[in-house]
This record gives sequence, C-alpha cells and structure tokens, in this order.
Amino acid sequence: MNKLDEYRKTIDQIDQEIIELYEKRMDIVKLVSIYKKENKLSTLDSSREKVMLEKNLKKIKNKDYSKYYIDILTSFIKASKLYQEDLKKNED
Repeated sequence: MNKLDEYRKTIDQIDQEIIELYEKRMDIVKLVSIYKKENKLSTLDSSREKVMLEKNLKKIKNKDYSKYYIDILTSFIKASKLYQEDLKKNED
C-alpha cells in the first residue's frame, strides 16, 4: 500500500466517525425540535447560531482551518433547521 492509499484509508475511517457523530447530532436535533414544539419556540435561533460559531471557532487549534470549518458548521446548522422544519410538517 502506498502513502496515498494509506492517507485515503485514514480519511475513510475518519469519515465513518463523522457519520456516526452526525447521526447522533441529528438524533438530538429531533429532541430539540420536539422541545421547541412543546414550548412554542421558533426553529430559527440566530443568536444561538452566532454563539455556536464563535465558540467553536475558538476551539480550532490550527487556525488555517477556521474559514473552512465555518462552512461545515453552517451546513450542519442548515441541515438541522431543515430537518426540524420537515419534522414539523410531518407532525401537522
């Protein structure tokens, strides 16, 4: 196995871990959606999104990755909101 194959195998393993964590995250998003519905709260919480982004960007050790992480977290947030909206539609 050459170096490139080794790197790709490691990326595949990391991707599997990310998938597992993403599924856990979405399971919690579902619970958040249920809570919001029960308490008549909006799906959108811009202040929470801003705080999440600022807080998580500070945790990145290699600052060269920060601008790319913004895209990832923003995508997670977008997926979470879309999922919550879908859950609302399916419950109505």
